[in-house]
Amino acid sequence: MKVTDLDVVVVGAGIGGMSTALLLARAGASVTLLEQAVAPTAAGAGILLQPNGLAVLSGLGLIDPLEEAGHRVRASVVHGADGSPVATLAVPDFGAGLDHLLAVGRPLLYEVLSTAVSKTPAIDCRFGATAKSARPDGSVDLEWLGRRSTIEADLVVGADGIGSTVREGGEFGVRSRPVGTYLRALVPRRGADIVDLEGEYWTSLGLFGGAPVDAATCYFYCSLTAPPVAAAMAAEDLAALRAAWADVLPLAGELFGRVGSFSDLLVNRADRIDCRSWHDGNLVLLGDAAHAMAPTLGQGANSALVDAAVLTASLAASDAVPAALERYTQRRRRPVVRVQDRSERLARLSRTNNRALTAVRDAGFRALERLPGSASRLVRGAQQEDPAELVDFVAKLASG
Repeated sequence: MKVTDLDVVVVGAGIGGMSTALLLARAGASVTLLEQAVAPTAAGAGILLQPNGLAVLSGLGLIDPLEEAGHRVRASVVHGADGSPVATLAVPDFGAGLDHLLAVGRPLLYEVLSTAVSKTPAIDCRFGATAKSARPDGSVDLEWLGRRSTIEADLVVGADGIGSTVREGGEFGVRSRPVGTYLRALVPRRGADIVDLEGEYWTSLGLFGGAPVDAATCYFYCSLTAPPVAAAMAAEDLAALRAAWADVLPLAGELFGRVGSFSDLLVNRADRIDCRSWHDGNLVLLGDAAHAMAPTLGQGANSALVDAAVLTASLAASDAVPAALERYTQRRRRPVVRVQDRSERLARLSRTNNRALTAVRDAGFRALERLPGSASRLVRGAQQEDPAELVDFVAKLASG
């Protein structure tokens, strides 16, 4: 069955789900997009788009408003507890203008994607529709507008996150475990010409990092596992949280001082999800439903964007859905697992607070940075696909 003959249900209208719906619709499929929120809004505060994610958005023709508003980052810098740089990972020039990272507010990214979805006639959006169950034969039970019904589809895409309903409906060999808890927030900048924060600090309380996301707003995030921070969070005590971070990193305390109230903080538990297979019958997974990971490499949403592109390309290149899904899984699973492993190792390293171990860790990173090409290889490996090639084949898919 050619992609132009497919009826597809995409469950979940997050970044991965909307991108998948757009790509499949532009490739010729008929798409029904299910989202349980009646008036969905972006979850999260900010996002650092990597070259691979930027490539997919560029191929879709959606990059201009993001580049106009966002903040370009030319290198990822990790600072030690004393504030001195431990590692500087410059972004290689992948071609096609992909020589930087882009920090943007998630609300803007969501708006750009949702506007494109709403303007695509081949996508039937059903907001307030809750998928109750999905089966490998391609049927989905849902509740929408107070009514229960069943949709029959040639393909059901589970882009519905860590607690995926689609994943529960098939045999995917899933394993899940927590890998940390993190806080995110958006605060006012001191001025458009002042970069308050860009990069990451590994402190005795764990990591703290962020970047500006537009001329008026700075995004920051931090880990919440250290006892003083965890206690402040449990008490919902913003002043104590600010004081704990100010003791180890004055910049963090200053940024926490710009938070209006405790309710402005977003807290997320990060889980690692591993699946033995990403497809079962006519069910297929992408994004966090297939491979949730620690956020330390910033590849969660970016990997979901790559999933959307590779899944669509696999379907477009095959007349048989099972063969296309197997090709998608084989192409994506191994590089994603490598990124999951590296993200988890970095998360553990960022939590090290023993002075001797910290000194060894920092010396190791500085030595690695001095090896010719090592920093570039780390950044390139995290992309999973060549970003310039991604731009080309996404643009071809998107143009039909």
